[in-house]
Amino acid sequence: MRGSPCIGVLFALVLGGCAGPDKNEIALVNPGFEAATQGNGVIPGWMTAQHAGPISYEMTIDRKVKAEGAASFRITRKREQVYGSVSQRVPAADLAGKTVELSAMLKTEGVGEKGWSLRLRPVGTEDNTVTAGTLTGTTEFTRVAAKLQVPQGTRELEIFATLKDGGSAWLDDVHLRIVEP
Repeated sequence: MRGSPCIGVLFALVLGGCAGPDKNEIALVNPGFEAATQGNGVIPGWMTAQHAGPISYEMTIDRKVKAEGAASFRITRKREQVYGSVSQRVPAADLAGKTVELSAMLKTEGVGEKGWSLRLRPVGTEDNTVTAGTLTGTTEFTRVAAKLQVPQGTRELEIFATLKDGGSAWLDDVHLRIVEP
C-alpha cells in the first residue's frame, strides 16, 4: 500500500493540508456573476434597483470584462438619475457580535465624482452602513474591503453596490467572511 494515493489524501485531510472551503466564508449566491441572466433580465441571487422614474440604467452580466472567472456585473447610467444599485441579502441572526469583512473587485469607466461604491448594511438594527470603497473616473479592477461588527438584533446583512453618477462600473468576485468570531 506504500504510495497509495488514497492514503496520501486521507493523511492530508487529517492534518488539514488539503485546501477546502474557508469555514469563515459566508455563502453568497452567484458572487462571481457566473450564472446566466434569466430571460427576464434577472441576475440569479441579486436584485437590481434604481431611485425612481423611467429606466435610467443598463444592468447586466458582462462576459467580456471580468476580474475573475467568466463574467462580472456591469451597470451603465443611460440618463440622469440619483442612483442605481445591485444588492443581495444574507441571513445574519447567528452573526451578532462577530466582525465580518465584505470585499469585491470594482472597476469604473468615466464615473463622475459621486462614484461607484460597495456597501454593507445590517438589516433590523439602526443603520450602521459601512462603505468598502468609492471609485471615480476610470480605474482597473481594484479590490476594496470593509469590516463591520454585526450588531445585536441583525436579521440580515445587505450587500450592495451603488452607482451615483454617470459612467459605467463593474462588480466581481464578491466575498463576505467572518474575520473575528
